[in-house]
Amino acid sequence: MISVNGVAIDEARLQAELPRHQHEPDPAQSASRELVLRELLLQRARELGLAQGDNDADVRAVLAAEVRTPQADEAACRRYYEQHPGQFLSGALVEVWHILFQLTPRVDPRRLRARAGEVLQEVHRAAPDAFADYARQYSNCMSAQEGGRLGDIGRGDTLPEFEQAVFAMPAHTLLDRLVQTRHGFHIVRTGRKVEGTPMAFDAVHARIAAWLAQASERRATHQYLQWLVGQARIEGLDMPGADSPLLQ
Repeated sequence: MISVNGVAIDEARLQAELPRHQHEPDPAQSASRELVLRELLLQRARELGLAQGDNDADVRAVLAAEVRTPQADEAACRRYYEQHPGQFLSGALVEVWHILFQLTPRVDPRRLRARAGEVLQEVHRAAPDAFADYARQYSNCMSAQEGGRLGDIGRGDTLPEFEQAVFAMPAHTLLDRLVQTRHGFHIVRTGRKVEGTPMAFDAVHARIAAWLAQASERRATHQYLQWLVGQARIEGLDMPGADSPLLQ
């Protein structure tokens, strides 16, 4: 039994939370840590007189009251712009094929990852034109009917973690590792690439400021959750850090 400052987190709460963590390597541990952090925030809401009886609203109220996020100034935005030129190209495209091993609540993520890895090795040993056959056989995406082809992908067209992986790949390449997203595990192959042309700083200033603000908020929230954990009496669960979907 897990307890947080003497408040028990029972099995019913854990089972209700568990489906939201099926994509994690250890769903039970991830769900348990999430419940501990949420309980700490709800307790803090009561201490501060912010509790209104709506758990989600109470959590937001605590974070708004106690987490201070510095805003990125123009100099910081310009430094980011100059250090990441590849992120600010107009017309950049990459042709992509993939094989998706989809995560669902009833699927064991570790077994799914292992199976995806086995197929990845098979694809690497096979002839290049065999990718489409593997996609039709294994992929859980509608693109399987097209041999896994997603077509030309531009910046912002897909999930950030998928975009980052495919735009970092050379043209006409089969990636030697799996790409993990919230949807599952992907085997990825690229075709042609269009590098695009640089965008002016003024055109992307607002976007960079928003990105940096979000990153700053995640760091500040992480530090605050770590502080709460350090102040609390937590039994029945190891809490080495404060990683949580609350930060996402």
